Amino acid sequence: MNSLENNNRAASQDFQTALGLLEERLRSLEESEDIINGLLQGAAEFYGAARASVIEADWDLKIGLLTYEWCAEGVEHQKNMLQYLAVESFPRWCEFLSLNRPVVIPDMEAIRDTYPDEYQFFQRYGVKSILAAPFSKRINQGYIAVDDPTRFQDDPTFLFIISYAVVVELNEIKLSQSIAAAQRASKYSDHDVYVNCLGDLEIRNAKGTLTEEDISSDLCLNLFALIITNMKRALKIERLAEALWPGDVMDNSYRSVSNIAYRLRRILSIIDLEDLIVGRHGTFVINPEYNVYTDFDRFEDNCHRMEAEVNPKAQSELYQGAVELYRGDLFSEISYQHWLMPKTAYYHNIFLRIIKCYIERKMEQGDYCAAHRAVVDAMSLDPYDSELNMDMIFIMYHRGGAELAKSFLQTAKAHMSEEQIASVKQLWKRM
Repeated sequence: MNSLENNNRAASQDFQTALGLLEERLRSLEESEDIINGLLQGAAEFYGAARASVIEADWDLKIGLLTYEWCAEGVEHQKNMLQYLAVESFPRWCEFLSLNRPVVIPDMEAIRDTYPDEYQFFQRYGVKSILAAPFSKRINQGYIAVDDPTRFQDDPTFLFIISYAVVVELNEIKLSQSIAAAQRASKYSDHDVYVNCLGDLEIRNAKGTLTEEDISSDLCLNLFALIITNMKRALKIERLAEALWPGDVMDNSYRSVSNIAYRLRRILSIIDLEDLIVGRHGTFVINPEYNVYTDFDRFEDNCHRMEAEVNPKAQSELYQGAVELYRGDLFSEISYQHWLMPKTAYYHNIFLRIIKCYIERKMEQGDYCAAHRAVVDAMSLDPYDSELNMDMIFIMYHRGGAELAKSFLQTAKAHMSEEQIASVKQLWKRM
């Protein structure tokens, strides 16, 4: 038996041994992320590499993103560093992905002149050789790669097997997320999107519902809030970067914002809304093909209609509709953001104004019970508002008597002006 046959036999045995170890390692795993990490470990061990990773691609945004990574002990992780891979720097990787061809670079020096952008990128991260197998199935596409393989550097067969298994798990993750969203679904038109931002976030369409729990990244939540609260105009990259990273000097604003947009689109894709946010000529904007309905627009419309309404029954209905829509501050989880605070205060003030208007109408109509409920609602948001405290005093006078009203006045004085206190006492004298 010659040396070539011996090498082939040894390689075959290594292949079978690796598959056996992989099956044994994954047998008891149920979570897709754990399975992906196990597959990457198996790939790294088979090729004698210290790192294996999953790079997913989004051609619309022209970026790639390292989403999963396994590293041997003592090897530095690169996942946080490689959150943006510019597609224009890897043209042949794009071509090979569409052709389902592997990328085989056993010696990085060999591409120094032919693919200088690739060479400089990998040189920067100390990668001297790489082997990558493409995957593309349904909703996921990209590469499985091993850095600096020490064995089988030009044979991607085992890596292809790993890539098939990884893409199945990536699709399983997306499917699980879609099922969870669909369980919260209501019936809407395919192009109708309902966004509730007052209080906890909800994004609903015909395919399901996303909540803040689905958007685990604060930067993704901030980007969505920026775009949805300014959806009538496109926001420039520089404006978005300034709001997302206040005070920071960005080397490449487009790259940084596109990275967050990519992650946000991945989340929105759970309910088939990956194209809800689109990039156009250095801006990001809500896709005009969608009909987007926000609770803050409906809330403001309800309030304006209630102020103009003269029918008591219609007033009450519009008021109740406004109260149901106003579930809290605009994007309550991030309402502290400087760019969001003016909008938060605007809707908060509208809510207080509409409640005060409703209270005044109900007191004029002699419906002190409804007025009392409205004051309680308002004071739960702003217990120190002097006008609300005055209203509460008069309502208590009419519902509980002078002693109860005077008792409340003693605690409310701290939040009322001298003129208001004198006004209350003067009115009592006339009652």
